[in-house]
Amino acid sequence: MKKTFYLLFLLCAIGTTSAQELKKIDDCSMVFIYNYQMCDEHKNPESARNFEMMLEVGNHYSKFCNLVSWFDDSLNVATINGPSPAMIYIDASNISSHTFCAYYIFKNYPASGKTSFFDDLAFGGGPHRVEEKLNFNWKIDNNATAIILGMNCKKATCHFAGRDYEAWFAPEIPISDGPYKFSGLPGLIVKLQDSDKEHVFELQEIKKVNNKPMYLYIPDRTYVKTTAKGYTKALEASKIPLIEQFNSMTGDQEMIIRSIAKIKKRNNFIERY
Repeated sequence: MKKTFYLLFLLCAIGTTSAQELKKIDDCSMVFIYNYQMCDEHKNPESARNFEMMLEVGNHYSKFCNLVSWFDDSLNVATINGPSPAMIYIDASNISSHTFCAYYIFKNYPASGKTSFFDDLAFGGGPHRVEEKLNFNWKIDNNATAIILGMNCKKATCHFAGRDYEAWFAPEIPISDGPYKFSGLPGLIVKLQDSDKEHVFELQEIKKVNNKPMYLYIPDRTYVKTTAKGYTKALEASKIPLIEQFNSMTGDQEMIIRSIAKIKKRNNFIERY
């Protein structure tokens, strides 16, 4: 994985972190980096984009988020707990984020068997919180095997939130976890894709860490409690203020029209209701 060193200035962050809190909830010893390929538009493979996501597995909980959010948390921790530095070096990738993956997912939080979903967006009265107890009803095909990242993997399938999924898991990593909300297999999920291949998670890197703190981000506003279906509706509604913002712009009208059309076509949320 190609790495780039970025010089990130924290002067602006020093004045903003007081309105938010990062609460340590666990320590973790394993970190898994996934590539997430998603299509903005249903049935349009040319709209595919790639993002890096991180799964932290702790003693009690696991945390899944995009690398942009993880770096933001790291900067906030350095600003709050450090000697008020003016700048800090971070080992980073050429990373990007997207509205569709601007979330944190905690498994077994706040209690065993629960999955908590948090976003850090402001639309729709947010930020939002969804708390669920999930059962994926996996069907394991012991006759289907593959070698992925040098590991012997087995195949499993399930139906979840309007999509059919195929997962490949590695029994030699005895962690019943995986990308996004998925878990419940006798081994780490190293590859996951829906039947249309519009949402694909592939493990890229495994890191062993020594008691790395796991943080829960607490914003300066109260979370809006909703359901997974309600959150999908909020994502759809989030297009409205963005379109209004473009409509208020002056300048290159052709560019504005193209941008609005692209936003309107964003309809391929990972959960379909």
